[in-house]
Amino acid sequence: MRFGSLSKKVLFSSLLLPVTALSLALSPVDVNAQTPKEPAYTENTFTIHKANQALSEAKKEVNKQLASGKTNVVVKKALNVQGDGIELGVNTKTSGEGSIKAVQQKSYSGYIANTFPGAGFKHSVSGKFTYEKGKIKGNSYDVYLTGPLYSKSHSTSVSKLDPSVWEIRSSGTFKALKYTPFEYTTRVVIGLYGSGTYRVLTAKIN
Repeated sequence: MRFGSLSKKVLFSSLLLPVTALSLALSPVDVNAQTPKEPAYTENTFTIHKANQALSEAKKEVNKQLASGKTNVVVKKALNVQGDGIELGVNTKTSGEGSIKAVQQKSYSGYIANTFPGAGFKHSVSGKFTYEKGKIKGNSYDVYLTGPLYSKSHSTSVSKLDPSVWEIRSSGTFKALKYTPFEYTTRVVIGLYGSGTYRVLTAKIN
């Protein structure tokens, strides 16, 4: 009886080994499979920290020129040799000045852009506001997000800090359509003042 039992165990083991080997051979794990290549456009070629440093410098330059009376200002900053760069720009149009109307109207616009060739994006905020005797009377705005490689959305609101100071606060989201790990958020805040002036308060990419 013991010899028969031992024979059955040996036979079962001999049958089990080919089945196990066949299972391993048909397993989905491919040791020779290559890791998918990363896209050329990576966090290394577009550094968020460098971009925001450049935007901070550009913001100072833009606001300085606005304060000096310039109405159309664009500041461009290169980030690296690969072609990454940022832009910060504003454009101003005023109507009603020099007329007998007490209420004045000013058009404003501001944008930030990543100018990487073929993979850039842009977040623009523009609108009009009216003012009278140091107070803001009303405001309108439009937001435009562009960039062919991304799905885009934004959240924008007006914050009335006091009668003479309003802020247009806009946050944008850019999600890469092909390379899902890539997502950027942008932040543009424009301050409107009852004096008929405006400034770029925040310009960031995260």
